[in-house]
Parts: sequence; structure tokens; C-alpha cells
Amino acid sequence: MKKLILGSMVLLSGFGACQEKSTSGTALKKQDQDQKMLDIYKQVKTFNDQPWYELEFSQDACGYEILINDIPLQRYLMFGSVNKQRIPVNDHILATGKQNITIRMFPPQLSDGSWSASLVDASKLAVKVMYRKFDGPMEDFTPVFEFVAPNKAGTAGYLRSGQQFYEFKGSFEAIVPYQLEGWDNSKDLSKENQEELLKEAVLAYNRFRKVLINKEVNVYADLMYDKELDLAKAFYWTKPSDSKARWSEMKGTVLEKREILPLVDFKLVLYAGGKVLALQPVKGMYQDYLSAIHARTADDDIQISFLLHKKRGSNELSPIR
Repeated sequence: MKKLILGSMVLLSGFGACQEKSTSGTALKKQDQDQKMLDIYKQVKTFNDQPWYELEFSQDACGYEILINDIPLQRYLMFGSVNKQRIPVNDHILATGKQNITIRMFPPQLSDGSWSASLVDASKLAVKVMYRKFDGPMEDFTPVFEFVAPNKAGTAGYLRSGQQFYEFKGSFEAIVPYQLEGWDNSKDLSKENQEELLKEAVLAYNRFRKVLINKEVNVYADLMYDKELDLAKAFYWTKPSDSKARWSEMKGTVLEKREILPLVDFKLVLYAGGKVLALQPVKGMYQDYLSAIHARTADDDIQISFLLHKKRGSNELSPIR
């Protein structure tokens, strides 16, 4: 069973300096970081109109990847099918206006573990972007975008059966009251030396792995703060209870008994026109994970997703989503 955990990280100069030397200093640091995370809601504005966008999708007999504004939202390449599911997407929407969506279909994995050479007649994928008011009824959604993989005329077979890959690009209009800088002003990482960039990314991932392995909750709070503030703004976490519930869940994730697996068999992938990167697995059951950091518990395989960028004026990788 796969379990997705959204995470993020930052490279800090003097990484070891985050550790306090004295026991009392460590306790104070932990208390400070707890309060900082609990106070995030204070920086989130409340709006009269708070639009909420979700992506609804279903799939059969194909692998797929869905991106909004060239940031990955969902990837799945393994055997099986998905009934209708919904994922919130406000954090992929930086401002009011046109939002781009990319939908990719790949040949399915077969029941014996091998992969089909091409898409098949049974390949199906349906995607909608739905809008409702944040405090409105859950069922009161209005579609603002819809894609359905087309069938051959007069048949139930997929139109592009036999092709090795299919990509659709479209757009939809969104209205949101907030504005996030996101990756708009990030550096174009495609223009950097890719070998050096890979080394930087591996170093960043491994440093964060150590935080998880050592269960350093206070350091974790430092690393996650900017990313969590962005999410709070996008998802209207305006109440003390919102910050409390979120931070409680995050601390539980860090302290959970689990094995943080080493980085193996991965590649560097760029998104957002080269402004965002991830290290992604390329083999086995993890190859549809968004990042190469993953873990195991007695019951679950856990994905910890890191998308990194370099802020304007900075040469360090930091979290974006």
C-alpha cells in the first residue's frame, strides 16, 4: 500500500548550527519552533470569497501523469485502475488567470509485472478540474476543465491504442484571492551545469534524510516553515486549530517508527520550464514516486515528495512544493 506524505526541505548554511549545544537550549529551540508552526495561521488572510479547486480523475489500463502549471500533481505507472478520486490543487495556482494543465498517458503495466509496449484498447483516463466555494457543500462543484481519453469511432476502444505515449495540453481559468510568488521568479535551472546541479540536489536530499532518520523535529520545523506558510495561504488555514492539527500531523510523521531508505536508482527531472527540480526513482515499485526519498513502516511504503528551486538572488536549493 502506498502512502503519500508531502514534504519539503531547505539547505541552511552551517547545517549543524541548527543543533543547540545545551539541553536547556535544545528545549527552548523546540518550544520556539513549535510556537512558530502553531502561529502560521496568523499570517493567512481571510477573504469573503475563498474559491476551492480540486482535480477529479479516474483511470484504467494505462500509466498517467497530471501536471498543473508544469508542476506534477499525480503520477501512477503501476498495475491497476483508479475509481474517481479528488485532489486539492490550490497550491498549484499562484494567482488569478489562465492555468495550464498537462495530461500524459503511458502503456500499462500488465498483471505479470511486465509492461505493454503501447497503449491498449482498454486504456482510459478522465480528468476534471472542479470549483466550489471553500465553505460550500462538498457536492456543489462546477467543472472548469474536462478531458476524456477519446474512443475510436463506433467502438469502446481507445483512439490512440498502439501508440507508445500520448500527451494533451490544455488550460482553464481560475479566480483566487491570494497571490503566491511560487516559482515565477525562480532561477532557470536548465541553464546551470547539470552535473553540478545533480550533486547539489543529492546533497540536499541526503541532508534532509538525516533529519528524518534522527527524528529532529525542531530542525524539521525550520526546514518546512516556508513551504507550510505557502500551503496555509493557498488552502485558507486561518484558524489556530488549522495550524495545530497540521503541525501535530507533521510531528507524528517525523516521530513515526519507520525506515528511511537510501537514495538509489534515480534521475534529475526539471519542471516549471526548468525552474523546479526533483530526484525521481527510475526502477521498481517506486518509479512513479515524485521523489527519491521514501520510507517503510510495518504496513506502508511512504513517499516523501520534495520539489526544489533556487529563489531569485539565491544559489541554494530550497523547497517549492
